[in-house]
Amino acid sequence: MEQICLSGQVAVVTGAARGLGRAYARELAARGAKVVVNDLPESGADQVVATIEAGGGTAIASAHSVATRDEAAAIIADALDRFGRLDVLINNAGMLRNAYFEELTEAQIDAIFDVHLRGVFHVTQRAFTAMREQGYGRIVNVSSNTSFGMAGLSNYATAKAGVIGLTRTLALEGAEHKILVNAVLPNAATTIMDDEPIPGFGEDERFQAAFAAVDSRFRPEHVVPLVVFLASPACKVTGECLSALGGRYARVVFALSRGWMSATSEPAAAEDIGEHLSEIMDLGAWADAAGVLVPGQIRDEFEAVATRLETVSARLQAG
Repeated sequence: MEQICLSGQVAVVTGAARGLGRAYARELAARGAKVVVNDLPESGADQVVATIEAGGGTAIASAHSVATRDEAAAIIADALDRFGRLDVLINNAGMLRNAYFEELTEAQIDAIFDVHLRGVFHVTQRAFTAMREQGYGRIVNVSSNTSFGMAGLSNYATAKAGVIGLTRTLALEGAEHKILVNAVLPNAATTIMDDEPIPGFGEDERFQAAFAAVDSRFRPEHVVPLVVFLASPACKVTGECLSALGGRYARVVFALSRGWMSATSEPAAAEDIGEHLSEIMDLGAWADAAGVLVPGQIRDEFEAVATRLETVSARLQAG
């Protein structure tokens, strides 16, 4: 396809001082976008701006939190005041406050919801208005495959699952205004877990083995192409969720089985549900034929990618 160019476009990347956010900001700038590098004060956003400018790009720092409505609005105001428009929003800001469910404090719950869910609402509401007025926009929300389930991350997984619901609804509201809204489930080694280890993660030997198998492809650079594509005019899909893991890119969907239907107009009994549970739960042959994975937890996706990598490596070695 044609080279993706973002010349003349303005992009806001939240949480862009390090890790994945920094990688997104730098690649968007390299492709011609003017980038608002958002992160907390003294986070290092200025250094990211300096790097972009040293490479010939254009960027400004925006030192505001996404966690409050006023500060989130200030991020978008920085973009509009400096560049006069907003074409791309990447809701990337994040942090962790990990504990097993019963041990989570109110502060740990609120901190995650404020940044990962309310923060997406706050920033996007102001951005959505600007995009609607100009009749164009690309919004990329960062969700997580912890939405499939991961012990020790119930607050984080809940917020990230909420982002998926928001993404699908915003896509409906934005369609007539040419605002496309998608979500990514990124996987890469960053510093986010340095001070917040995940309880029990090291005890899951299967997860550890799958994690080790994809480790060589567990870098931000493997996620960036997906995000940049979704942020570009070349993207025509909306309301989608896409996973990036180990160089494999996949569509994430909600799916329904064919299910069981009661033969009468009377409400079914609980016993009827039990009797027909296998029919209700059965996804049918289409799932296997289409190569659809129904993960019961995040580990399942890692293991599937690790198995696929083994096949790819074997083929490469065979020449």
